[in-house]
Formats: sequence, structure tokens, C-alpha cells
Amino acid sequence: MPDEPLVALFRGSPELRNALRQAGCRPFHAKAVNLEQLHHAGRLPRLAVVAAAEAADAQSVAVAASLAKTLPLLDVVVWAAHGSGELVRDLFHAGAKDVVVASGVNAVVETAAAILANQQFLPRIDASAAAPAKNSRFESLWSRNPAMWDLFELCDRIAASDATVLIVGETGTGKELIARAIHRRSGRTGRFVSANCSSISPELFDSELFGHEQGSFTGATRAKTGLVRHAEGGTLLLDEIGDMPPQSQMSLLRMLQERSVRPVGGQDEIPVDVRVIAATNASLEQAVENDEFREDLFYRLDVIRLTIPPLRDRREDIVFLLGHFLRKLANHYQIPPPQLSEEFLDAATAYDWPGNVRQLENFAERILLSVRRRRLAAKDFAKCMEIEDEAPETAAPLPRPSTGQPLPLRIDTGKPLAEHLEPLTREIEARYLTAVLRATAGRIQPAADIAGLSRRTLLRKLKQYGIDKRDFK
Repeated sequence: MPDEPLVALFRGSPELRNALRQAGCRPFHAKAVNLEQLHHAGRLPRLAVVAAAEAADAQSVAVAASLAKTLPLLDVVVWAAHGSGELVRDLFHAGAKDVVVASGVNAVVETAAAILANQQFLPRIDASAAAPAKNSRFESLWSRNPAMWDLFELCDRIAASDATVLIVGETGTGKELIARAIHRRSGRTGRFVSANCSSISPELFDSELFGHEQGSFTGATRAKTGLVRHAEGGTLLLDEIGDMPPQSQMSLLRMLQERSVRPVGGQDEIPVDVRVIAATNASLEQAVENDEFREDLFYRLDVIRLTIPPLRDRREDIVFLLGHFLRKLANHYQIPPPQLSEEFLDAATAYDWPGNVRQLENFAERILLSVRRRRLAAKDFAKCMEIEDEAPETAAPLPRPSTGQPLPLRIDTGKPLAEHLEPLTREIEARYLTAVLRATAGRIQPAADIAGLSRRTLLRKLKQYGIDKRDFK
């Protein structure tokens, strides 16, 4: 039958093949791990079952790794009835979805059936799997977009160097994930340390970054190492670098030139071995033109530039990543994912996702936990987006503007326009921030990313309106 899921068997016995057929699958023997050989009757398999030959079977590990690289959306089950603990560990590291250590074929069939049932939520898996996949994964990042593959390859080439990197991309595109991936592949033995430049007070910036000596200023009751020295031998990510105060920009430039830091209140230069990665969602070139960012520091940071395209410019990734997030979250929460109709996926693909990948992941979590229907249509997508963009009527009362004044009910021509607009603007802002916090379950950084605000600005506005993030946990 055309709806029978294809299952590729590697070294599977006739008994296993018959058991899978009786369970409603369409098994076939596969001899090679490549797209041409895996195509069967014009389709790609939904599952691969690999039968390990012995306790230490390096060939099964190689097959699982090759399948994970060639078809990353293909789930792989390895039947290792006599497998050692070391083999099981190696198989999971190679990319196996599950390893069955029971001796009977029934356990293999039950595992295969459960995995195939979880695949039903993503009807386009065959079309997605057919695309070239050799570079679809880079550490914890996934993509089907050629521009992202080029980015992954560039990251891999520069990882081992000490060159300064500037990552440019909108909020939610994964700038910190890229930085962490570069650090993991760099061979550096020190820590990965992340500093958000917009969340550090300008008065304390040098102290936080470069440290201070005891008694160097009021409140400095003890010496502080600073984030740069904390990252010794490792990588320092300076996120939202465009928000760095001017004086600190000069200090950072000196550190990059001299490879040393001088703590606040100190006299001696301390050598440091730190690889600096800067990230921004704004145009540093424009900031240089506006005299808001030092030109010499910009050129020091812009040695290797990595530009991450927004999700709306790589729409082939929307369905691909949505499926990836739903699988991961369904496994985390131990609940079955919903089935997504083609109309739902069309609506998701057409949406621009202003919060990019982070917003898509939050959306996947929302539909998994909050939508009770087993199969979702286009209207369900629209309804889920309304939850994000607009507070429901049953929600708790929204905060009033901090002035306590009611919204104007009539026009007073004796007052200027600004006095009429101010309370309306405050009410809309409070409603918007409430909706964003509800959509992100009270998480500040994702809410700030969606709102296009810095973390510090969002916290200030929440305090201004009396909004408590704990109410949305």
C-alpha cells in the first residue's frame, strides 16, 4: 500500500523483515548508504533498522554515522542483542535514534512502530530528506539552506585560528550558538564566557570586563578578576557589542592590541590569552558613521565576518526546524506531538518569523503543550499566532499606565496631540509586553528578542508598568 512506511534494513534477518511487514511497514534490504540506493519505489525510507553482528560491531557504528550524515531526518534503530555498553554508547554518539538490546524481534518492531508513529506530525519529511544533507548540521545548529551550509563550512575553517570574529544577524538567529560551536571546535581548553554588553551598567562596564583592585572605587570591598581573565585560554563572546560604552571601547581596543588587561585601579598590565568573538544585530558601520562606535575598534573586530541570514530568507528551514524542535520537545516532555497538515505547514512557511529561530522554537513548544487537537490546520496556526500577538480575553487584567489615568474618551481641542497620545501609547506598550511575556512563559531574554529591545530596557519597562515576570511562569 502506498501509505505503508518504508523501512530500510541493513543486515536484517528474514524473521525481522516479516515481523515488520506484519506490523504494517514496507521493509526492503539496503546495501549502501547513499540517496540513490536508498530510494525505493520512488520514495525514501522513513526508518532504518541496522542489525549489529556482534558485541563490538564497528560496521554498525559506521552505518549509523553515515546515515545520520546523509539523511539527518531519517531515524536509525540499531538491533544490538549482544552489544556491549561501549557499543551502545558509540551507536548513540554516531546518531542512532535508539538501540535495542533485547534478543527478540518483537522489541525491535515495537521500537520501530513507536518511532514511526511520532513521525506522522511532519508529512513533508520525505521531501525534506531528499535535499542534499552533507552539511545540514553544525554542532547544535541545523539548516537546509545553502547559505547556512557555507556559513558552517567557514566556521569550521576558522575555528582553530585566533582571529577575531564578528557575527552579524537579527535577534533569534543563533549568534551565540555559532560562537559556542566555534569555541568547541577551536581546541581551546579555557572557558566560553558570554557577556551581554547591553545589560551591563556603563559605570561598571570596565570593572565587569577587565576586573578591579580592592578599594579602587566605592563598594569595591575585594578584588575582582573580570570576564576577560575568567575566559583565559578560552573564548569571550561580547554580545550586542554596539551597546558598549565609549570609554570601554577604548579599553577593549587596547586589550586586542596589547593582549593584556589592566584592572580598574591597578598599575600593572596582565597578559591574557583570549579569543574574542563579537555579535551584533545592528549595523556597526552605521554606528561608526554616527560617531557611536570607534572606527579603529570596528576594524579590529571585523577580521572575519559571519552573517546569519534571517529565517524569512531561508524558508526551506522553517518546516525542517519545526520538525526538529517538535521531535526534541516531544521527547523531552514525553508526550506525542500533534499532526501538522499541509495547510498548517504552508501557513508556517508563509509567516515571516520576526523572532527568527528562537521564536520558531518557542512556537513549537507552545503548540505542543497548549493545543489539544491531534491534527492542526491553517486556522490553528492563525490561532496560535494570536496567542503570541494578542492577550486572550480570559487573561488576567492588564496593568494600567503608570500615571493611573484612564484612556481619554473624548477629544479635548484645548490640549496638544501629544497629551492624547501618551496614555494610549503606554497602554498599548503595556499590553504588548504582557502578551510577549505570556508567549515566552516569563523568560526575559526571549521576550526582549521578540520585542526588539535590550534586556536592560525591557526590565526597566516592566518595572515602570508594574509587570512581574513571575506571573507568567
